[in-house]
Amino acid sequence: MSIADAVRNGADVLDASDTFDPEIRKQYVNASEAFTCIRKQWYAKNGAETDGPENWGYARRGKWGEDYIVSRLRAANVPMLFTGEDQVQIQDDERRVSCTPDGLVSAEWFGKGAGWVATEFKTIDPRTNRSKLPKEEHIRQVQIAAAMFNDNLDEFPELGGEQVVACCVVYMDASNFNDIVEMMLPLKPAILDQMAGRVNRIMDAKQASRLPREGVKSAFQAECKQRCNFNGVCKVSGAGSSEGQGVKGGGDAAVQVERYLNAKAAASHAKKLQDEAGERLKSALKKEGVASLEVDGHSVSLGQRAGSVSYAKVVKEHLPDVDLEPYRGAPSETLTVK
Repeated sequence: MSIADAVRNGADVLDASDTFDPEIRKQYVNASEAFTCIRKQWYAKNGAETDGPENWGYARRGKWGEDYIVSRLRAANVPMLFTGEDQVQIQDDERRVSCTPDGLVSAEWFGKGAGWVATEFKTIDPRTNRSKLPKEEHIRQVQIAAAMFNDNLDEFPELGGEQVVACCVVYMDASNFNDIVEMMLPLKPAILDQMAGRVNRIMDAKQASRLPREGVKSAFQAECKQRCNFNGVCKVSGAGSSEGQGVKGGGDAAVQVERYLNAKAAASHAKKLQDEAGERLKSALKKEGVASLEVDGHSVSLGQRAGSVSYAKVVKEHLPDVDLEPYRGAPSETLTVK
């Protein structure tokens, strides 16, 4: 056995004691993977055949980089919570989303007043094109963490009732630990509801063929080539190529289908939230015995509306012999996407 093999084997042994329960992981879409290739996520959650042992090298580099940053921030007395061995995992059972944030830093320390700043610590290759930072998946990851902290504020008394007010992604050059770039980002409070469609598709799809091969898109090619262990079952060959993903193979159609279904699922989820809020407002009005309320500049009223008349039923019952074809309107297009 070579030194390299021994190091990798030893790393596997150490990682085994710190591995997140795979059965629990299957129940949620994790913030760190939420905006990686949708088909890759489905394969991972459904026990698809892999190409071989997974390459954990990049993840291990990131873990060591995070440990370095956290320990040095602690030595510099930076006020932080939930970093390193004190990290917390937040799970939203309704939305089926989980996250394990790298930590929170006092917003006051950043000069941003009261509250906290959600942070993610990343390492980058020295050849990285920094004009493309921060990466989209890292932006979404830290914004998900911030939203989940704020949605579950009561569960974290350590925050003193103060919300997360901003996000920050920190990049450290893996070849020069003194080369560190930090990028402040705004919150995205609605991100958990906006990603509902994507989460539902990942968790509810019965087969991978219903999901696009996002890994062959230009934005995902590095992931597809270097960090995906399902190229075989996904039928991906080489960087950025795939069976049936060209123009003739419906590549653009796959993109539009994904957008359509994500929007459809998000609209359905939003309608459910709207209906629940509406029922609670009706109950509040009835409980107070009033027909209207003024709430934060908004007018809320409850009234009665006459039921609609079913003209089709009237014609069918009272004019059964009338030919309706002359009254039929022009045909229209219908699109069905399942």
